[in-house]
Amino acid sequence: MWKLAALMILATAAACLADETGVLVVTGNGAEGRPKYDAGGKVEFTDVWTGAQVVHYDGGDELPLHIGLKYIVHETADILHSEEKVDLRQAGEGTCESFRSRLTARYGPLPAKGLCGINGRRYFLIREPEGDWIDVVDPPPFFSSTAAARNATVTLADLSEFSLQIGEVQSTWQPGGPLRVQVTITDADGDTFPVVNCELSASAEGGDWQAPMQTEWGTMCVPTGYMTATLPEGDVPEQVTVAGRVIMRKEYKTESFSEGVERTIARGEGLVTPEQLRAHVTGWEPVRNAAGVIRETRALWVSPTDLESREATDDLIERAQRARLNVLVPDIFVRNRFMANNSLDLPATTHEDRGDPLAYFVEKAHAVGMEVHPWFCTTYRDPNFRAWFEQKYGVNVDVIDEDGEVVPLPADLHRPEYRDFMVELMVGVARDYDVDGLHHDYIRVMKDCYCDDCQAEFEAGSGKPLAEATEEEWIACHRQAVGDIVQRVAEGAREIKPEITLSAAVFSNMDSGARQGQDSPGWAREGWVDLVIPMDYAMQTLLVRTNERRFLEALDDDDQLVSGLSLYQKSGGEASPRPAAIVREQVELVRSMGIRGYCLFVGKYLDEEIIKTLRTNVNTERAVPYFR
Repeated sequence: MWKLAALMILATAAACLADETGVLVVTGNGAEGRPKYDAGGKVEFTDVWTGAQVVHYDGGDELPLHIGLKYIVHETADILHSEEKVDLRQAGEGTCESFRSRLTARYGPLPAKGLCGINGRRYFLIREPEGDWIDVVDPPPFFSSTAAARNATVTLADLSEFSLQIGEVQSTWQPGGPLRVQVTITDADGDTFPVVNCELSASAEGGDWQAPMQTEWGTMCVPTGYMTATLPEGDVPEQVTVAGRVIMRKEYKTESFSEGVERTIARGEGLVTPEQLRAHVTGWEPVRNAAGVIRETRALWVSPTDLESREATDDLIERAQRARLNVLVPDIFVRNRFMANNSLDLPATTHEDRGDPLAYFVEKAHAVGMEVHPWFCTTYRDPNFRAWFEQKYGVNVDVIDEDGEVVPLPADLHRPEYRDFMVELMVGVARDYDVDGLHHDYIRVMKDCYCDDCQAEFEAGSGKPLAEATEEEWIACHRQAVGDIVQRVAEGAREIKPEITLSAAVFSNMDSGARQGQDSPGWAREGWVDLVIPMDYAMQTLLVRTNERRFLEALDDDDQLVSGLSLYQKSGGEASPRPAAIVREQVELVRSMGIRGYCLFVGKYLDEEIIKTLRTNVNTERAVPYFR
């Protein structure tokens, strides 16, 4: 059985080409209240390896998994990194290694024996030479690449006793057709598992033909358990010999050793049809409507910059169309910026140079068959907006922290006048524009408020000071204010447009969302939203799977879940488009979980590599939104 293990300090194995995804500018996170490390250091990771295909494992919490790293130090610093001791004191190329991987249930279930993919890295420790760790830093995207995940696939088995063999064979035995074999190991417990990534080749007697055998991969970087080669284009040999070796490791800090495997296969053995061969790869069976068109929500969050000019809008819609997306979610209200006309005299809403941005966006998207669901950042209001609001409505909506200081960005959702404003604004867009949906974002308090009004209201209701509020009381208080907006927007918008689709972007960690007033399963249950979209932006697909499972368990109707996936990655504070392979892997993950759609964040990172992968490998046919 295939498994994934998340390791706290383990770097994944890879044979990747070095590129910008491997660059790490060392800037600390201020872990556990420590001062943030900012004394310099820049390193580029270029290769990573495990050195074995089978590793001894008897079910404990440690693995004798050899990890090697190759790197280039571009900017020196007087620090070391993590278990492998990446030394930044000397500029230029370097290598290092570690021999132990620590597993802990805190980061997911411990692995069982069998094929196991060790994917991603939690963080790097920043250490002083010969000293204790001083901070942590996030890893660069290199460690979550597809190549890394594939090369970090090993078989865990009890190597106290074992035997290797080449088992099942499958082939069409046609010229140029595939040859598949399964290398297996039977361990001390009598359990048999497939082995992949081994050094294996197929050849004909006399040496007229020889071909290396490669690991066969299904969706989400999951191996099928087979090694494959391509038969010669001419005459197919009467016999094919498959031979090679498997590298194994038993103990910590000991040399690996290898065992040979070989088998001669007669032509015609394991004969299968091409259809039978294709069936072995785990695929996605799409849902189709009566006309045979795929039903799947393929959405894209769109930033305000893509509405700033008609040229920017045209370019964004053209790229989304080539990626075969079908729902666009343009951000029309953030800080004090509103990208549409309205009757509320909002500041910064005149667009004499380009007309009405939202109206143009809707016109162009509808012309190519894409829906438009305007995106509203509910609490994300800057000081300029809050000053305008107080002048117009006579109500101060600053959020005040426990020290009496104004929090820079949020507006206070506990003020009924502000909630009325948000409801009127969103319902007004549903009324005034030919939109297909409305989308809530920052639909949360962002920060506890200790203003005089909040304190008086809490004390009147509970009989005690706000400073003594329990976590449960904060959650209940916030949930009431946030839910009021969600409910009334739904009621008002549906009165105008009964078929409108309402959605909400929520924290991927449901507990964190609840602390700020989010109750997305409850909103869906009440019918206040049609779609719940967790912002699941983790690079590691394992973490995305864990979060999405929680939402599937919490929602009464799984079809109301749309997974929010990221198109960008960060390294050293800089953002750039993710490798297209990771985007593909995560879309395939949510499909495999039965989730009926995804929403990608954000349009500016929808680059040509990602578009090509979506169109060629992921969205090979057009689709209508699942909810239609």
